[in-house]
Amino acid sequence: PTSTSRRSSLSHSREMEYAGVAARSPDGAPLPVSHILYAANKYIAGDCYSVNKEFMTCKANNADPAACLKEGERVRACVKAVLKSLDADCGAHLTAHSKCIFKNNNKFEMCRAEQAKVEECRPPPAGSRPEGAKY
Repeated sequence: PTSTSRRSSLSHSREMEYAGVAARSPDGAPLPVSHILYAANKYIAGDCYSVNKEFMTCKANNADPAACLKEGERVRACVKAVLKSLDADCGAHLTAHSKCIFKNNNKFEMCRAEQAKVEECRPPPAGSRPEGAKY
């Protein structure tokens, strides 16, 4: 990376702090904390629907929590990939949206303007709320 992109990345990393708490993992990906998950919910719902469904089906059919660790890891990896990709494409808009959600106690309806900027930058996947899905 060039020094300009490093500076931009550092600046963006500082922007992803909320109440003095860094909202990035050591590898630079956004942490899956509530306000970031709310900001990315349509993207996660669309891109991770099938792995989430497999995990929930496994949990419904197994009382043993260890039985679904593999499926749970696939969900975690999918969410991390979605957050990293969305951050790479629309980082400033994702940051503004998640900060608004944080500031408004996870009331995402207060942040529609910021949401629109993220969706302008990258439209949510088609079928981000599959027919019959409840969430």
